Amino acid sequence: MKEIIEGLNLPKQILDKTEKFMSKLLGPSIKEFGELFADNVRFRRLKNQVKIFNKTRELLDKNGLEPRELNLKTLVPLVEKSSVEDDEFLQDKWANLISNIATTAESGLEPRLINTLSSLSSLEAKILDYVYEDLDVQRQLKLAKLLDSKHKKYTQADIKIEEILIDFESIKNAFELSEEFTKIYIDNLESLGLLRYEEPQIDIDNGSTSADFENDENDEDDPRIDLNLDLTANYMGSDDFHLTAFGNYFIKQCKSE
Repeated sequence: MKEIIEGLNLPKQILDKTEKFMSKLLGPSIKEFGELFADNVRFRRLKNQVKIFNKTRELLDKNGLEPRELNLKTLVPLVEKSSVEDDEFLQDKWANLISNIATTAESGLEPRLINTLSSLSSLEAKILDYVYEDLDVQRQLKLAKLLDSKHKKYTQADIKIEEILIDFESIKNAFELSEEFTKIYIDNLESLGLLRYEEPQIDIDNGSTSADFENDENDEDDPRIDLNLDLTANYMGSDDFHLTAFGNYFIKQCKSE
C-alpha cells in the first residue's frame, strides 16, 4: 500500500499524513485495500480515493477529531463507490460524509448514506443544498411569526420539516432548468427517499346533491331501488414537495459541521 501511495504525484508531506490516516481508518483491511487497487482498479480511482481521504483528514485535523475504525459493511461500499468520483464538489461531500461517519457512533444507516451519495449527480447534490437552505429560511420566518405571538417560548425545533413546502418553480428558476428536467431530478431524489411530493388534494363540490329513488309501481313489495347521485370532485395535484426526515439527515451528514 505504501508503494502505491508513494507513486501518486502529490507532496510527500501530504502523502505521509494521508497514509497514516488511512491506516487508522482502515485498520487490518489496509492490506486488502491496497491489493484491491493494485489488481483490479485503475490508478485514477486510487488517486480519487486518496484525495477524498486527504480532504477527510484535513477536516478532522481542523476540528481536533480522531477517526474510528470502520466495519467492513461500511468500509467496502465506501471505498468502492467513493473512488469512482472525480467531481470536486462531490469529493467534498464524500469527505464530509466520511468525517461524520468516522467520528460518530454507528447508526446502521451508513450503507444507505453511502449508496445515496453514490447515486447523486453534482447538480442533484446542489439542488439538495438549495432545498436545505430554503427550508432553513422558511423555518426561521415561521419561528419569527410564532415568537411575535408571545404566547409561549418557541424554538426552531417546533417547526417540523414536514410542515415546510418547497416550491417546484423555485428549483426550476434557480438552476435554469426546463420543466422536464426539473421533474426528472426531483423524481430521482424522491426515489432515493430524500424528497416527498405534496399530497394531492381532492375537493368535493359543496353544492346540493340530488338523489332519485325509484321502485316498480307494479310491485310495491320489490325492495330494489335505483339510486342516482350526482357528485362533483376536483383532483388537484402539485409538483411542490417536502424534504423527508432521511433527506434532512443525509444532507447534514454530507455537510461539514
